[in-house]
Amino acid sequence: MTPLILPPRPPGSPPLAPAWQTLADGLLTQRFHLHLDEWRTVVAAGGALPDLVGSDVAVLTQRPSPLPEGGDGDAALGLLDRAELAFWWELPWRYGSEAPQNGQGALRRAAEAVAQNLIAGQSGTAWGDAVTAVSGAAAWWVGFLTVIRHRGVHHITLEPDPGPLHEQALITAVQAVALGMATRVLEAALRDSENSQTSANDDPGLRAAYCRAIEAGIRGEAELPSLLDELAELRLVDLVSTSARWRGRFTKYAGGTGAGQVE
Repeated sequence: MTPLILPPRPPGSPPLAPAWQTLADGLLTQRFHLHLDEWRTVVAAGGALPDLVGSDVAVLTQRPSPLPEGGDGDAALGLLDRAELAFWWELPWRYGSEAPQNGQGALRRAAEAVAQNLIAGQSGTAWGDAVTAVSGAAAWWVGFLTVIRHRGVHHITLEPDPGPLHEQALITAVQAVALGMATRVLEAALRDSENSQTSANDDPGLRAAYCRAIEAGIRGEAELPSLLDELAELRLVDLVSTSARWRGRFTKYAGGTGAGQVE
């Protein structure tokens, strides 16, 4: 049998993992625009969702916290740009709603807990503000796809009606997604620090936050397969599996399965 010889990558092309991440981001953005009107219809109707036990639409649409005003916010937004995550915060901020009068929902609280555990009290930095922003946005993105989940399909069988879901699974999903996106921000901040080549930009707090993020990702990896089985729906599974840092992150792409086949 003649061995398969792959052609070399074009000069300057990115490694596979960053290219796959770009594909995942693009697919998520495509799904947002494809299903925005559908999402608005369900949100306007309000009340409980047919497939979600223990929650309602109102707590799934909260926008993330605003970035600080002035230079600090500009620095955090610039870091989001370099992490290729400006869209991740800007779309929830534009389309999300204010927290209900009875306080923040469980998803938002879970997202903020992830950010605070990573920052560990070191607020007032561009990377800390950016971590808080992407973590809060994680709750909105999981909520966005949860609102339209009952109209989706199972991620393996592609059959409709993926079955009921409990809020605790969504909380775990938010934690995994927030941690993955925060890790991307911290990596971008570390690259900035390395490129500056000055000792003044060496931030032990940043490096410690990144270590905490990696450690948390390792601890959480064991429960991801069962979480994906419980989430079941294709779009939610894609979001969680490509955001979290784990060995199955880009299995679908590596296996040659077409992305966005349902849409």
